[in-house]
Amino acid sequence: MISTVKRTRLIPLVVFAAVTLAGCPVNPATGERQLILISEAQEIELGRQGAQQVEASIGLYDDAALQEYVNRIGQELAANSEKPNLPWSFKVVDDVVVNAFALPGGPIYVTRGILAHFNSEAELAGVLGHEIGHVTARHSAEQISRAQAAQLGLGIGYIFLPEIAAYGDVFGAGLGLLFLKFSRDDERQADDLGFRYMRRSGYDATEMVGIFEMLGRISATAGGSGLPAWLSTHPDPGQRRERMEQRLAQVGADPGGTVERARYLQMIDGLVFGENPRNGFFRGSTFLHPDLQFQLDFPQGWRTQNMTRQVVALSPDEDAIIQLTLADESSADQAADSFFYQSGVQVGRISRTPINGLPARSGYFNATASDGTEFSGLAVFIEYGKLVYSLLGYTLADRWTTYDDVFRSSFGSFDRLTDPAALNAQPARLETVRIDRSMTLAQFAERYPSTVEIETLELINRLGADETIAAGELVKRVIGGTIPQ
Repeated sequence: MISTVKRTRLIPLVVFAAVTLAGCPVNPATGERQLILISEAQEIELGRQGAQQVEASIGLYDDAALQEYVNRIGQELAANSEKPNLPWSFKVVDDVVVNAFALPGGPIYVTRGILAHFNSEAELAGVLGHEIGHVTARHSAEQISRAQAAQLGLGIGYIFLPEIAAYGDVFGAGLGLLFLKFSRDDERQADDLGFRYMRRSGYDATEMVGIFEMLGRISATAGGSGLPAWLSTHPDPGQRRERMEQRLAQVGADPGGTVERARYLQMIDGLVFGENPRNGFFRGSTFLHPDLQFQLDFPQGWRTQNMTRQVVALSPDEDAIIQLTLADESSADQAADSFFYQSGVQVGRISRTPINGLPARSGYFNATASDGTEFSGLAVFIEYGKLVYSLLGYTLADRWTTYDDVFRSSFGSFDRLTDPAALNAQPARLETVRIDRSMTLAQFAERYPSTVEIETLELINRLGADETIAAGELVKRVIGGTIPQ
């Protein structure tokens, strides 16, 4: 039973929603009315801000030709959508996970991880079309509007300090926008819109079946756990495949549609495969960075994440965080002064004790979150190799004694990296090989050795080990890659 107070709050909301829906124009992409409380201009601005955070926290893949290729395909698809004039952008982020995502207003991203698993340009177009569908259907705007209508916040109370606030949700990709979970109906709708945009752009829409086959294989390989991000909130790949096959049976296949298998496989030749150790890597709980030539021990059992501009670790009880970043200042003293003497920080004991012979400045601090929660922390700034490293650890004030020694032990481990094997670590890369005679995938693996197991070759080529490949076909293999254990 709704109380009197709750009823009072509910009635205006229902009336407002009814009025809004009654006056809301039909979305041309979906043919449906939506409860949208933000304007298209606000969507675009949200997407612009979100894109900045994505590119700062995840980073773009360093391959201008591949970036141009993906953007060109995306722009062609978007031009055939119901909103061709949005500021669309299509970029590849340097992330190993199998993922693709859209931000409000037009920014769309695919990971290099998902690119490694596509087998044609049409498959790439299918995923880009799906993400375009989320934007044209205004799914993000609808989620935000529902939250606003229900008077729910999209975030949590962060500490006022910008150094901390910027990374308060790094374990969700650093963006509240990426926490928005589309419904399964939204995902099916995006599938349908992606199908529509593929056909309008002249692609063979039957290739969407291959996308769901790929996702199904990855799901099966994961054994029901550790699913790729693109599967986390989506309907079962098998069901999506069946649904798409039914759709194709209704409208008929387009035998003249663009597939471009060879062009796509040639474009991803040389793509970094798996983790790139040049960007830093973990050996156990120790983080090593070959290019910057340093290492740091994180606490055992903490959940870690290596991002483009920071490395972060979360305690098992999720009540303490460590983050490693580069400071903007040119000395440890300048970086420390900038941090400790900013508004909102109560400074504790400060010292200039070197760490493993490197100039350093350390200090304790207290701060208060926007919801009144009190935090205590330790900040250390270290000069090394013409750079200044910022090490920040903080926890709830009443748990400080639990983590003080943990922070000091971790920060005190910062040192030069001298291990030749770690310094010379290189990423694995995809190589596409055009075979000169018919052979099975197992025979291919024997003739053209890879640095991954046959199961990985089966996954990225979408073939069984005993399946025969025709002469003249392009086949993926993985070469190189040494991450010392």
